[in-house]
Amino acid sequence: MPTELSRENTAIRQVRGFFYDLNKSFFLAEPDPEKVSHWHKIVDSLNAEAPSLELAEAARQLSLALAELDFATIKDEYYELFFNPFSPRLVNWTVSVSVNGRNFGPKLVEIRQLMLEQGLEKEDEFKEPEDSLPVLLDLMARLIELEYDLGAGAVAAQQQILEKFLLPLTAHMERQLQADNNARFYPFCTDFLKAWLKFDESYFI
Repeated sequence: MPTELSRENTAIRQVRGFFYDLNKSFFLAEPDPEKVSHWHKIVDSLNAEAPSLELAEAARQLSLALAELDFATIKDEYYELFFNPFSPRLVNWTVSVSVNGRNFGPKLVEIRQLMLEQGLEKEDEFKEPEDSLPVLLDLMARLIELEYDLGAGAVAAQQQILEKFLLPLTAHMERQLQADNNARFYPFCTDFLKAWLKFDESYFI
């Protein structure tokens, strides 16, 4: 029979997994109308129910952007920022670039080694390298889901990914998006992600 502590731990894992999956959905693939509608419903609910004041404010700003912008604008922005290789606005979202200044650097080797130690492999749906933002967010969600089975190693791996990879990468992306005067939606997604990561950091204290 589950104890009160085990039920609480399960609830915490579910909430953490939810937020990592939500943030991943902002960046994983080109948005579609159904996805944007889903974002709006969830983010609206987080205005009053977010687990921190900073996250609630980030949710409020993101909700306002979703209300103001039409789907075509959001879709076109995603294409120019994250998909079009010829775009002068292209945002690089790999840790290797943010830390080492080039793709396929030592940080990519580090994250691959960490995944190997946890018995995890990159899913076929991801075309980006293992140190890219969508893969790292998915990796966190999977480690949270498998935390009970993998034990303390999974928790240590999560902390390492958060502090050594996700936080520096998010700061790097934030600087790029702040410099883009035409970006109207994804800066708010990055602010929301940053607020979540800062809150989740308290899980390891």
